[in-house]
Amino acid sequence: EKQGFNILFGKFVKSKRTEKGWSQSELAAKLGHNYQNVSRIERGEISPTLYWCFELLAPAFEVTCSELINEFEAFKKTANPS
Repeated sequence: EKQGFNILFGKFVKSKRTEKGWSQSELAAKLGHNYQNVSRIERGEISPTLYWCFELLAPAFEVTCSELINEFEAFKKTANPS
């Protein structure tokens, strides 16, 4: 379900951000957006577009989009072990 995905992806983004030791404002500055957008993603209120993933999030976290997707898949398994 989309709501569940948004919440899980938000937790993933937050974990990546905190790994880097960044505030929401610092990540937002790297993305060229305001911290409210980052906050809304982290709370699962919205999901980023493919543009955000490919052109903003992956470069901000210094990974390729493929690496970002793979890291999210691994995060999903730890968050929802089967």
